[in-house]
Amino acid sequence: MDPLDIMLDMERVKPYYQPVFSADSHEVVGYQVLGYLETERKRESIRAFFQNQNVPDDFKVDMDRHIHRRALDIYLKHNVDASIFLIVHQSYLTKTEEEKDFVQELISYQEKGLDLSKVILEIVEQESVEEMDNLSNSLKYLKTFGVKIAINDAGRGSSNMDRISTLEPDIIKINLASLLDQSLSVNYQHTIYSLSILARRVGAELLFDGIESNYHFHYAWRNNGRYYQGPFLSTPSEAFIRRDLLKTRFRKDIQQFIYIERSKINAKYQLTETLNEKLQQNIKMLSLEKNLEEEIDRFITNWDEMFFRIYVTDADGFQKTANYIYTKDAWRQDLTVKGKNWSWRPYFIENVIRMNHDQTGILSDIYNDIETGERIRTFSYPIDENLYVFMDISPMYLDEHEDLLW
Repeated sequence: MDPLDIMLDMERVKPYYQPVFSADSHEVVGYQVLGYLETERKRESIRAFFQNQNVPDDFKVDMDRHIHRRALDIYLKHNVDASIFLIVHQSYLTKTEEEKDFVQELISYQEKGLDLSKVILEIVEQESVEEMDNLSNSLKYLKTFGVKIAINDAGRGSSNMDRISTLEPDIIKINLASLLDQSLSVNYQHTIYSLSILARRVGAELLFDGIESNYHFHYAWRNNGRYYQGPFLSTPSEAFIRRDLLKTRFRKDIQQFIYIERSKINAKYQLTETLNEKLQQNIKMLSLEKNLEEEIDRFITNWDEMFFRIYVTDADGFQKTANYIYTKDAWRQDLTVKGKNWSWRPYFIENVIRMNHDQTGILSDIYNDIETGERIRTFSYPIDENLYVFMDISPMYLDEHEDLLW
């Protein structure tokens, strides 16, 4: 509908409530308030109204206030034992008068019995640095009343970790609808991982929205999500649902997730153990008093297509051999990398210390190879106290052993 028509028919816009579920209790812990326009023929989300850049901010603020008032009145009337998530337009919190009105309105509802510690304000990320400063100050003030803050749609490509840190949210909300278009996107996976790390650093929890399938649910759980919402779990409704409605289903699904993750972890441990045993025997055959590259030439003949690249560095990260690369059923040498230093790579120094301390090999996490762009793992093993062999596992091998892909 035309935005002006929606404003003229504002009384037909009603609050709907979408449940938010918790990973620890398996119960409903909150409801996100969403605006829906009801007509004789259908109901329709007014999300596009708020996303429309041509709609004046004043219209959006008025609509926000209308939806919030109706939502809070109903919430208090039913004495709901769950938090309430309110999406707040930026003008509420970046303009002095609007912010003052908003705070006063919250206090008026507190006097009616609203527990402000159960109010969670969802803030959509802002690009403007100037508005970010005002927004940050406003949110700090609101927190003094017990109000919690959530950053909305943090998983989008425009996410800026510094902006999120500045706002010091209690919840970082990630919309998994992006996975429908980027199911295999490496950048998206890295964004989720980075947000997970950021959440731990700032003391925030992750809420995954847009869960439309069991795959999405598992993905959110595997990526440290504490809260979940989406049509796979429950669609928005005028009514509040029973708190433990999906508790049995949650327990069953999460037990399945745990079984899958245990299988993956066991596969990694088994591979690590197998490689350690085999490397231990092969390393004993090396004579370090002889030419190192001649010894590695002999060493690589013991390995099949499981590895596509093998090389040796010292404890400081300087490469002491060529890269031995397996292609077309044969090993070839790449001498261009000999002498280069790899100590800058993530976890290099830590892994060298771990290998020295434990006298055992290490299987890396899955990562994207700089040269090929493909997902690989690396197995590293100590030859002696100053030499370490690094063996990059073939993407083809990983594809054939799916438990090793995560």
